[in-house]
Amino acid sequence: MKKTYILALAALAMAFSCQKAENSPEATSEPVVRTFTCTFAQPDTKLAIDSEGKTTWEVGDQILVHGAGSSNRQIITLDTGDISADGKTATITVTSVTAYERPDKGYISTYYASYPASAVPSGNQYYYARFNDTNLPLMAAYDKGDSFVFTNICGVLSFKVSGDFDTYVFSGNNDETIGYTIFQARVVNKTGNVEQLEIPYSGDGLPSGPQKSITGDVYDDGTTINSIYFPNGANFTGGFTIKFLKSGSVVKTLSTTKSVDVPRNSYRSMGNVTAYLKDYVAPTKHDNTIEVNVSTATDLGSSATANCYVVSSAGDYMFKAVKGNSSTVVGTVASVAILWETWNNAETVTANSVIAAADYDQQSGEDPYIVFKTPATLHVGNALIAAKDALGNILWSWHIWVPSVAISATDKTAVIGGSVMNMNLGALEEVPGSGSATIASLGLLYQWGRKDPFVGAAEWKDYPAKAEVAGSAWTLTKSRVTMAEAILHPTVLYIDPAQNDNKGWMETPDATLWNNSGSKTIYDPCPAGYKVPVKTGSIWTKTDTDWTFDATNHVCELSGVRIPLAGYVECWGGSLYGNGTGSEHAYLWSATSHDGDDERGDCVYIRAFRTSGKYYGNSRGKANAGSVRCVAE
Repeated sequence: MKKTYILALAALAMAFSCQKAENSPEATSEPVVRTFTCTFAQPDTKLAIDSEGKTTWEVGDQILVHGAGSSNRQIITLDTGDISADGKTATITVTSVTAYERPDKGYISTYYASYPASAVPSGNQYYYARFNDTNLPLMAAYDKGDSFVFTNICGVLSFKVSGDFDTYVFSGNNDETIGYTIFQARVVNKTGNVEQLEIPYSGDGLPSGPQKSITGDVYDDGTTINSIYFPNGANFTGGFTIKFLKSGSVVKTLSTTKSVDVPRNSYRSMGNVTAYLKDYVAPTKHDNTIEVNVSTATDLGSSATANCYVVSSAGDYMFKAVKGNSSTVVGTVASVAILWETWNNAETVTANSVIAAADYDQQSGEDPYIVFKTPATLHVGNALIAAKDALGNILWSWHIWVPSVAISATDKTAVIGGSVMNMNLGALEEVPGSGSATIASLGLLYQWGRKDPFVGAAEWKDYPAKAEVAGSAWTLTKSRVTMAEAILHPTVLYIDPAQNDNKGWMETPDATLWNNSGSKTIYDPCPAGYKVPVKTGSIWTKTDTDWTFDATNHVCELSGVRIPLAGYVECWGGSLYGNGTGSEHAYLWSATSHDGDDERGDCVYIRAFRTSGKYYGNSRGKANAGSVRCVAE
């Protein structure tokens, strides 16, 4: 099967220099036409490799040149006339990019480039290269004087194979991080002609979304090279495993236990591996490797399954791998991953502090169970764990909630339509009966209709920082998707590309995701015994004059129901907003889709302005992420 991407640059460390056809103009705030002649640098600046490596430009190669902002970018596609006969020279013309000038930072370079363009998402780039597809020969460049200098980001492992396969799954035997949802590199030139190379560059908290496996299409003709790319390289101290699949099923495997180091700027060729492949035999059972005794572990789903399970004491736990609030098995589980953990605040989170380890356990003829254990000393917080298939795709994910106080409910039927939970979903403590709410009482945030949470604010601020995580809590994508896509990517917050505050996140809006004629659905995010409240009771219809506001203490109240002004994630840019000193927001979802507009969900929407009063609304676009206060089923 052919890859959709054509390998076009060296799958190795190399550098290019780009000689301009004319003298460099002064940096300007307006786009100018610039022509660059791109050639290889001097021979000693690139790695000597064997005949398998590529060192030429090819027709169809795309380079992204960017400057001052998201609109100041141009993709140049190389054509036959752009490339020299030996393939080592290419000429490009940039016509619509404004320079990114930062003399205050001492930058000499003002134009930047990333390769391949297909790996770069939309949005601002400035002086760094951002990639959201890292299994590619990633390179970054800047205009150093009269040249562009492309720097390799990855280390590369290559192989050839014969057989009947369409995909492979690569993983390190010690769960090494080998890819990312987003990876950033910064390559700049500064005053004094000082090059700065930062790989990865984490000025915005990136890279993010660490991946423990890489999936790719495979050439199976025995002669074509398959290359696997590791951003910033990787060291497999316990070796690695490659699974070869056909139509989603594992057919053959290749495994080694020898230590293999693939640092950045290196090219490791395994040659033809066909003779070393082993037949894959699907296990009839799987005993978990984290020493959870399933005969004594607490079964969290014994009475009712859910998408959220509450843990109140240290120990070993299990629950059947079914879609929440149902008995439907999620599929064939091949692995389990802890996607993220948070303490709901600004502290640096220690990995495996909320959940020490997770795996699955499946005996012959039985459905799989997700098993996990907490540390010996319980740490309050939240975590998200996922079951994955053999390709590394997420089948389903579950929220593990470890609050500091017990979950309980108080009858407030007239107010909110049922017995209301004593805290927001994902909060670590209750809002006090008087005085100020705390960061720990804010809880997690949800896009309407989705089962998976996003972390909330770590501080009281108009545009607060997100709570810290171990792992990747969420990234932003400006696109509409199906529910199936959302399940595959529980840490991606989707917003309408138009960034309209009244819009949803689904390709085709569905009014029943949280509310099937009042019954709890498989996408409901609440724990067993609770559900998202339907629009019944006075809380959804009261005007601003009915509420007691205390913006100083970050609380609003109606008939004894105290709601923290937790803010929300706004869907016009994906930023946390509205729990600071300028204005504070309470944003509480119901399970009811807004009448006549399935892009909006009914909610309690309150803005408390310190200087200009307050505002009340009852619906918002479903792509916003707000709080949930569960009620008893």
